[in-house]
Amino acid sequence: MRKTLLAVLSATALVAACGVQPTGVVPAGPGPSIRATEGTSVMGGVTLYFVSDDRVIPVTRPAEGFLSPEGAITLLMKGPTEREAAQGLTTFVPPEVGRVEVYSGEPGTMVLPYTTRKLSSQALNQLVCTATAASASTGRAPAAPGMNVTSPAGEMYYQACKSG
Repeated sequence: MRKTLLAVLSATALVAACGVQPTGVVPAGPGPSIRATEGTSVMGGVTLYFVSDDRVIPVTRPAEGFLSPEGAITLLMKGPTEREAAQGLTTFVPPEVGRVEVYSGEPGTMVLPYTTRKLSSQALNQLVCTATAASASTGRAPAAPGMNVTSPAGEMYYQACKSG
């Protein structure tokens, strides 16, 4: 009996010593994004935010240098490429949005050419996330993860980038 108990305790100790030790939270960087598979990328490309399964997600496209936030929004308004659309990506930003202006600051400010009620919450989120990402790539990144959004009607509110 004593030998059996000793054998069981020894086996238990060996098994327990072989396990994976618990660790704390390990930072792993930003969430996944869909990367373009064509073209060459210089200085990291441009990150646009499209919609997939009702979620706004980042998509990195190759670009010659960095684009301004307005330049990134212009690409966003053109919609996903054929390859991106084949991967299930779409946009809620209408191509006729017009000129959107982005100003740096704490937080940055996005000026729409018309009332924000013309855009769905996902379209507005696509614009804010794309402008915030482009601002970061040009060194104009605000500390806040979003922007003040305003329109000619005088409405202004803060919109955080919600993706993933």
